[in-house]
Amino acid sequence: MERLSDVAALIPTWNGWEDTRVCLRTLEGCGAPPRRVLVVDNGSEDGTPERIAASFPGVEVLALGENLGFSRAVNRGLRGLLEDAAVEAVLLLNNDTEIGGGAPARLLETLRRHPRAAGVCPLIPYADPSERVWYAGGEVALWRGYVGHRGIRRGVEEVPEGIGETGYLTGAAALLRREALEGVGLLSEDFPFYAEDADWSLRARRMGWRLLLDTGAVVRHRVSASIGGPFSRRKLGAKLRALGILLRRHARPWEWLTLLPAGLLITLPQVALGLTGRSPRVRDGGGREGGTG
Repeated sequence: MERLSDVAALIPTWNGWEDTRVCLRTLEGCGAPPRRVLVVDNGSEDGTPERIAASFPGVEVLALGENLGFSRAVNRGLRGLLEDAAVEAVLLLNNDTEIGGGAPARLLETLRRHPRAAGVCPLIPYADPSERVWYAGGEVALWRGYVGHRGIRRGVEEVPEGIGETGYLTGAAALLRREALEGVGLLSEDFPFYAEDADWSLRARRMGWRLLLDTGAVVRHRVSASIGGPFSRRKLGAKLRALGILLRRHARPWEWLTLLPAGLLITLPQVALGLTGRSPRVRDGGGREGGTG
């Protein structure tokens, strides 16, 4: 099997063996998988490391022994992979994703065609229903307290084809350039569950890097399997805490002045519509389910 010799995949996981198994199976069957695949296990209690060793002997496992959280687990994996001089880019994947045929190779081609791109994300539909969008680019509007996905829950057929800019790269599925990781730095470990990807993206943009979406590559996502589902109280609380950290780090003085009125008049109604499943057709996308992470 032909493998992408310059790409390594990094998959953090915690108590998600079945999801991880599907992810690894689709990655192996995607046509040209990465040369190296590293799973960083956050102290799973379901035997994930042992099961990977038995079912996927070619996959590397870094067992942390305890749950360090998403960003710390990812950073542990990144540090190890970047020691490999042959790694040109790292494919960061949630363990509850399913990789479409040819997706890694397509993302690498796009990254090479755009040398000022820090990274590129695929189009990410829900795994079920697969015809609906989860991520088709991201929007960051700190002036109204909004970080979210463009086009969430709309039909996949409505997404324009091709390569375009995105406000932030989602950590659910992104191919990250080595030079950008070395220049921007790794993920901030101050974020509990969400917004570490938006924070990294804003730091990259400030340094002049571009952030891209390529809808020709597709990775499906079984949303929030490890944190209790898309509308769990735990998930919503974590998102609010992460948004607060993001605002403190990146919001400009004038954005603090508009935050309360714009949040009440624009963002909260948008969130409400998203939670009830009725995404408004606005320029920066509807719904809040895909925000801050």
